[in-house]
Amino acid sequence: MTSSSAPTFPSADAVGEIPLFAQIKGRLREDILEKRLPAGQKLPSEAQLQLAFGVSRITIRQALNELQSEGLIETKNGKGSFVTRPAGSSRLGMLAGFNELLRTHGRAASGRTFSTRTGPAPARVARALKLAPRTPVTVVRTVRMADGVPAAFFQAYYEPTLGREILASRLADEDAMNLLEDELGFRLDRTQISASAVKAGWMRGVLLKVPADTPLLYMRFVPHDLTGLALFYSDMYSLPDQFTYRAVVRR
Repeated sequence: MTSSSAPTFPSADAVGEIPLFAQIKGRLREDILEKRLPAGQKLPSEAQLQLAFGVSRITIRQALNELQSEGLIETKNGKGSFVTRPAGSSRLGMLAGFNELLRTHGRAASGRTFSTRTGPAPARVARALKLAPRTPVTVVRTVRMADGVPAAFFQAYYEPTLGREILASRLADEDAMNLLEDELGFRLDRTQISASAVKAGWMRGVLLKVPADTPLLYMRFVPHDLTGLALFYSDMYSLPDQFTYRAVVRR
């Protein structure tokens, strides 16, 4: 994911049907995602980019506008364009995380890890993460608390690569998406969500301290970064009276 090589800006080529601005945007985008242009770094000026790529200033501005619309760069008046930090580029809205959502409502969030193990990916997880059948994955199970009361049970599955093993040690106390952005530098773009109602069952009932036939809100989350990589698969089972999920969907 990381790279120490410096970015290069070869001249754009009017080849095929790809517009010049799209070629330039693609090259800059790749340098940002591969961290050759790290978060916080100032981009060369429009004039410098114009000379480096051998194109007009209008073309450079169009490329920069596209990058800004994706949240990869920001323009500061009188200072130029800068690579944004990962947390500033996410378009996931309230999906920043369970703990963060509770805290915004003035509630105390905490958690504990129930178990961590590595084994073959279940079929549904392998499909969602686009893995070969029985690829080894780590599964972390945690219980989240709201004001000291068990509120939700999480299962997070992920490949133990690209630094994601950090989830195993910190997932009980911190939101996975924040860890991926702030600690590992992933740039979250979208998430797949499904929701349904299920019964707690014996194990979840014991962990959440409710009868086995208690209805729970079940939600599945599969967040992706800007390259389309599925970062992890998460099952969340929450008590409706302790946690309410809200989202605004725009057409």
